[in-house]
Amino acid sequence: MVDLEKMRVRDLIVFYLKTEKKDHTAHRDGIIEYVRRSQPEHVKKGYRTATGITSYLNKLKKEGILSTEGLEKGYYALAGEFDEEEEENIEIPSYSVSLEKDLINYLASDPSQIEQGLELQEKEYDTKSAGRIDLMCIDRNRDFVVVETKKGKESDKVVGQIQRYMGWINRNLAKNCENVRGIIIVNEFDEWLDYAVSVNDNIQLMYYEVKFVVRDTAPG
Repeated sequence: MVDLEKMRVRDLIVFYLKTEKKDHTAHRDGIIEYVRRSQPEHVKKGYRTATGITSYLNKLKKEGILSTEGLEKGYYALAGEFDEEEEENIEIPSYSVSLEKDLINYLASDPSQIEQGLELQEKEYDTKSAGRIDLMCIDRNRDFVVVETKKGKESDKVVGQIQRYMGWINRNLAKNCENVRGIIIVNEFDEWLDYAVSVNDNIQLMYYEVKFVVRDTAPG
């Protein structure tokens, strides 16, 4: 597993297109969101702005690593010239464990772990214009529930992110006046995030923990 927080933006963008996208193609907004949610501490310090990440995209395009040829406006893909030799130069720290992807898969397999009656509609739901939702769910009342997971300590910027998703669903999917609410699942307490969530009754903050058990007998 890799530590996304410690990767260079250039390498993180390439890593996203290479490992997360089957066709190695993504919209600019999706790339920006991925970089920002992967490196929340940099965002909190004022780095990783949308403008700054866009400049990285343009730079990678000039370097021949990314291409927009034949794509719809706003989309980027790994260029054909990006070969195995170039991939070997990507600096991917391997000494730290990133759990966000594993957590998404784990919760997607059984959403009732989050809330009784919760049903998964789609994992990593792509809204196209508002970003990619970790888990799009429906509750027992058939209302929409957006679930966002974050590794480690998280800043309050995730509140704006989940509100954007909720607004998109309310405008595009809630045709029968269904309610839309959000659940943010993090690993560590953050005071700013706690303040931000406390004034929005439609957003719930939950925590997960990872437990490793070592035994001298085989499970079961």
